[in-house]
Amino acid sequence: MLFSFARKSPQKELARAVNLYFSEDAVVVAAMHVNAAGIYFEQAVATRLEVPLSAMNLGLAFRHAFNAFGPLEADLREWNKRDWPAFKASGLRSVKQFEDRFRPVTCCGVTPSNTSVCASTPHPRDSVVELSLTFNPLSPPEVIGEHLQRLIAVAAST
Repeated sequence: MLFSFARKSPQKELARAVNLYFSEDAVVVAAMHVNAAGIYFEQAVATRLEVPLSAMNLGLAFRHAFNAFGPLEADLREWNKRDWPAFKASGLRSVKQFEDRFRPVTCCGVTPSNTSVCASTPHPRDSVVELSLTFNPLSPPEVIGEHLQRLIAVAAST
């Protein structure tokens, strides 16, 4: 008698990503998906957190979004900026207001093993330069939140 054992096909590891948007009165956290073409896009619902926000709560929100990352097939051809989940979560009336008031921070695993995350934001006065830092996504949430808050503080003072 022959036995056949079903094997799980190994899933390809993917670098996880999270988008965060910081303003004076809120932080929007958007978990990400990636499609088969390798295009990263925000999940349908982003989370708005009111400021002041403790480093612990920011780190917990980051970790939740980082762990929610996953592949998903989606037709992005019909996508419109007004459908942007982070914009919708902001509660602002226009995309222009959102882009003017919120500073984006892109967080992405440096490698598919996701042992390090690079968080980066555009330099406020030089569009060619980005400010970035790297941290361990398994650090305590408070440490992750402190890193993200420090990046925003440096960007604001530059």
